[in-house]
Order: sequence, then structure tokens, then C-alpha cells
Amino acid sequence: MKKLISFLFIIISLSMLTSCSKDDMTDELVPKAEARFAEEYLNNLRVKDFAYVKSQMSKEVLAQANDEILLELSNYFRKGELLSTEIIDHQVKVQNGKWQGNFSFEYQFSDGWNIANVALIKVNEKYEVAGLNVYQTILSQKELRTFTFKNKSILQYLVLLLSIIIPVFIIITAYYCARTPMPKRKWLWLLFVFLGISTVQINWATGDIGYQLLSAHLLGISFASSSPYAPYVISASFPLGAIIFWFRKRFIKLN
Repeated sequence: MKKLISFLFIIISLSMLTSCSKDDMTDELVPKAEARFAEEYLNNLRVKDFAYVKSQMSKEVLAQANDEILLELSNYFRKGELLSTEIIDHQVKVQNGKWQGNFSFEYQFSDGWNIANVALIKVNEKYEVAGLNVYQTILSQKELRTFTFKNKSILQYLVLLLSIIIPVFIIITAYYCARTPMPKRKWLWLLFVFLGISTVQINWATGDIGYQLLSAHLLGISFASSSPYAPYVISASFPLGAIIFWFRKRFIKLN
């Protein structure tokens, strides 16, 4: 019994480590040179240095850009005093030998907030801008992504409820599975019981829902946020192994 409790404690602890918020966008993970270039580029857009802005664009983007469009983009920045600038997301990948990066920054002004994004490519060891965007927000991303129960849909509450019920069901099933006499392969049954198969995911901030048919989650759930600025995504998986165990325990002699 003590061994079972210890085993369950380890499983739950591992599940919590994989499901908790991933607040790991530390300075060490952000590519410094690319982030500095992106921040400087957006700052030049903000102060309306359009000659510099166009000089760093790729040919495809430059062909569509003009001072009128750049002025419209620049005017999306708030007019108050700039209080802080912080990188809130970055994605870098190399595909078919081509480097691509995407950097998003949050700007706090005395009269509001902005999000600005710039997409980069690398051509002959030189960065070129492949896209950019600026928009205003009424609150910081941290505040907008705060976990709250206000203004949530029935579907959001349903997925949240499943994320509570499913791991409880799995843990109880695992306890009885461990106590059930089996001549062999009990550890395989326990592993099967602990996994949830296929997944429904819901963005807690927006209510957007998604499905993953081919997926598996320990304890059948996941509760994660990729950064302090990203929304929580709650996942609940079908406890196939736990259900099959009860069916076999009742109707078929386990062997």
C-alpha cells in the first residue's frame, strides 16, 4: 500500500510539472541579436523613421509598403510617454536551410498599451523584415490572461470540470488496478490506465476549442500557459485505459 501511494505521488508530481504554467521565457532563451534588431526596428517605426524602416524590408514587403501605410502603422502606437518595452513572445526556426524569426513586444505608455510584432528572415547573414504589425490593447497581456471565472461559456466550464473529474477517476482506477491480482504485465496496465487518449483543448481566455485525435496525456489532463503573457490552455483526454480496465475487470478474467 505504501509503495502504491508513493508511486501515485510520483505520477501526480510529474503530471503537475508537465501541466503547470511554463513561465520560462527567460533572457537566456531569447536570441539576443535578433531581439535587439527587432526592437530597434519597431522603435524606428514608432518614431517615424520610414527611410530606415524601408531599408530593412525584404523585396516582397517593400514592394507593398509606402509612407502612407507606414504612417498608419506608426500611428497605432500610443501617444503618451513610453514607460516600458518587454518582449512577450519569440519563435525561431530553420527550415530547408532558411532562418525565420518572429518577435512580439508589449509597450506600456502613460495612456495605454500596445503590442507590436515583426517577422524576420535572414538573407546572406543579414536580417530582413518579412512582416510587421501594431495594435492597441486596453490592458497588459498579463491582466488579459489572468485566470478568472468571469464571462466564461458553458463549454469552458465543461472542459474545466472534465479536467477535474478525469484525473480523479484515473487515480482511483489505478489504485484498484494495482490491487487486482494479475499474473503478468501489471505495469503495462498501470501505464495504460494513467494515460488519457485523444484530447479536447480550450483556450481559457478566448474560448477557442481544438481537438487532437492522436495524443496522450498523463492523468488525462494538461493545464498550461507558454508564458506569463499567454492564455491558459486546458486539455482533457478520454480515459480509455481506465474504462477498459473496469470493463475487463468485470467481464473478463485478467491474465
